[in-house]
Amino acid sequence: MKKVFLFLIFVFLLQVVSALESGYCVKAEVTDINPSSVNIDEEFTVGVQVENCGEENPGFVEFEIINPSKHIAIKEPLLTEISSLGYANSERFLLYHMRTSSEAKAGEYVLNTKLRYGDEKRTFSFSKEYNISITVIGEEAELGIASVKTNPVLPYEGDTVELTMRIENYGDGTANSVRVKTEHEFKGVRENFIGTLDAEEDGPAVFTFIASEAGEFELPVEISYQDDFGKHTVETSASIIILERKVNWGVIVGIIIILVLVSLFVYYYFRNKKEKNKIIQQLLEGNNHEHKKVKKKKR
Repeated sequence: MKKVFLFLIFVFLLQVVSALESGYCVKAEVTDINPSSVNIDEEFTVGVQVENCGEENPGFVEFEIINPSKHIAIKEPLLTEISSLGYANSERFLLYHMRTSSEAKAGEYVLNTKLRYGDEKRTFSFSKEYNISITVIGEEAELGIASVKTNPVLPYEGDTVELTMRIENYGDGTANSVRVKTEHEFKGVRENFIGTLDAEEDGPAVFTFIASEAGEFELPVEISYQDDFGKHTVETSASIIILERKVNWGVIVGIIIILVLVSLFVYYYFRNKKEKNKIIQQLLEGNNHEHKKVKKKKR
């Protein structure tokens, strides 16, 4: 019997609630977002229409934005009390002035709202939840390698090479924190930081290394940057040729011939000088001998 009684009470309460809901009805609708697509760091407005759609006149109506974003500033109070819905089909237009921050990112921002209404004494109330979707647009950057140069222009094995890649922004947005990496098998620089590249701007990434090996090399290149849409990575490559250092036998043979001639010249020079010294010594010894003979005869 008790269960039957509780069931009847439950049915009665449902009927009361149904009667209240049919008599009290308020709805909210986002009617305008101007501009429809909002830029970063830009002001815009959001219009919300609140309408009495029931047979009863609600004693209180409240509309509230319950989770504001830190990247969207709202000038009006988040909670608005509405008191002018005293007859059926009456309306109230709410206008919010908003602004996106300079740190906002491109994408969709959703503001949750809550509509509350009921009798004047607030003995009962109803609530409805709505979403305000705001699309923030941005400008996209697009990076790539515009040119590749080496210094010297024709590097040989063993040379110190300065490889310069010019990175260009082909997009409409600004690229920030531009960094270029390349993995090569030489001893030298593998990473370069450019910084910021505006639209249609280019900047150099310079890599210095010692070309320890000859051949044609395809260097993998990774370009990382950040724009209004977030962080990006571009993977590409750059080709360089290191020439083999050939031996110039003509020059080597010429040097050898010169060294041989110089050696022969030195050899014969000192040989002739030695022969001359020997002859002079013999002559001196002969003169001394004759001089001794003359002295003996005088005695």
